Amino acid sequence: MSGPGLRAAFIPSAGHQLIGGLYSAGGEVPRPAVLLLHGLPGHEKNLDLAVDLRQRGLHCLYMHYRGAWGSPGHFSCTNLVADAAAGFDWLAARPEVDAGRIAIVGFSLGGWVACTLASQRPAAALVAAAPLVDGRRVPLPRDLATESAMTLAGTTADRLTAEWAGLTPLGEIVASLSGVPFLLVTADRDELFPPSHFDPLLGLPRLVRVRFPQADHVFSDVRPGLRHVVARWLADELGT
Repeated sequence: MSGPGLRAAFIPSAGHQLIGGLYSAGGEVPRPAVLLLHGLPGHEKNLDLAVDLRQRGLHCLYMHYRGAWGSPGHFSCTNLVADAAAGFDWLAARPEVDAGRIAIVGFSLGGWVACTLASQRPAAALVAAAPLVDGRRVPLPRDLATESAMTLAGTTADRLTAEWAGLTPLGEIVASLSGVPFLLVTADRDELFPPSHFDPLLGLPRLVRVRFPQADHVFSDVRPGLRHVVARWLADELGT
């Protein structure tokens, strides 16, 4: 029997080896797992949540898209879903992972990626925290575009702004998520997305919404509560 641990992960995607890490829950039998996706540019990687998930018996893979945080290649919003799909498939092929119980969790732009990927892969559960829903209705702020372009490889603020606006709105794919258990977590003091931004998701039959009244976009002041809500919900849905 192996115990909990953390090991490097190298995920093949479009000829690149994306960088990540697998928080392993240990155990003798295949266990459920979570694919954890950060936002733009990903200063908040939510690894505190990865630790909590591991403690609840869930493997957790975090990963960095092409051109982000040391992963090779050039960053582009058009590559995000393909890179995340590579991470999902990497998890599904691991002998310690129960391929039928893989959840996808994403924050901000990563929330858009998580929802889009869940429409393409057999996700056992989906969590989107303060997700981008429609980049045409909420443009990428210029300061965030500029900061992100300085952090990410092979892109510019103008390119990021155009790619953000060109992403398929979640309202156009929302019907494909109707069968997926879905936890939507939002922050009432979100400085990026207003409350109405999430309206296209609210009619889903398996949606559970949790609002944090005092939280900002990255849930800075409510991290313990955020971790508790997400980890407990995932553990219940995935059966740990």
